[in-house]
Amino acid sequence: MIEEAYQKIKSLEVQGATNVALFSLETIKEYARSADIDEVRAGINRLMSARPTEPLARNTLGYLLSMNSPSEVSREAEALIKRIKEAMERVVEIGANLVPSEGVVQTICHSSTVVKILVRARDMGKNIRVVSTETRPRYQGRKTAWELYQNNVPVTFYVDSAMLLAMKKEKVDMVLVGLDAIFADGSIANKIGTGLLALAAESRGVPFYATGLALKLDYQSKFANSVEIEERDPREIWDYPIDVRNPAFEIVPAKRIKGIVTELGILPPGIVLVEIAKNYPKMFRSSQF
Repeated sequence: MIEEAYQKIKSLEVQGATNVALFSLETIKEYARSADIDEVRAGINRLMSARPTEPLARNTLGYLLSMNSPSEVSREAEALIKRIKEAMERVVEIGANLVPSEGVVQTICHSSTVVKILVRARDMGKNIRVVSTETRPRYQGRKTAWELYQNNVPVTFYVDSAMLLAMKKEKVDMVLVGLDAIFADGSIANKIGTGLLALAAESRGVPFYATGLALKLDYQSKFANSVEIEERDPREIWDYPIDVRNPAFEIVPAKRIKGIVTELGILPPGIVLVEIAKNYPKMFRSSQF
């Protein structure tokens, strides 16, 4: 069970930071019903290693390591799943209210949170269109475009290298992206290409927002410049005997972010650490949740 879940996360069959965390917690909840505490802790550590750049899974799974019995792990995992889902509902409502009543929103990669926000905004009667880019080499942007299309949200799809042209041509009003990590300095980590999108937005005077749960705070790393960026198999890009690099994520500095949309509200980057620590004191000031 654990190894199968690990491979699904590693291969991106399960993708998106929130989906990875929920999938991991569900796996551990079920596994703990038939394993001893040492096996459960080993399983938790294995799943935590699948996507080391995603603090939501690391924060929640890490909390479960402090449990003393499998039954306690299973019970607390269920409580965390419930808390994450409730927080997600708040993020979606806050984000949908932020989206303009009429306009064009540009995004990148696939974020279940962003998709839900845009669908909710459309359901509220907001007249929006979306610009989505492909996100090579695994094309997660296609998933975003398809989900929006299925939910009757008008979407236009571009290749990654056309993101600036798309912003100009489509007269984009705001950028809304997901995030994999929030850092104490107000910067975020997200899929590679997000930094270029932030630069394009800055050059065009388009407000750039990132959205995700406050529990994605990477409290251990403190600052983005201390984080090692995950690189994936270069053969995903080109199976050829030359030097190929395949970074999976990059950092968007706080200065390019208008606000971070969380369940706590729309946080200016400069106060993000204080607000998250204040609202989750046990998680980020001790080892307890």
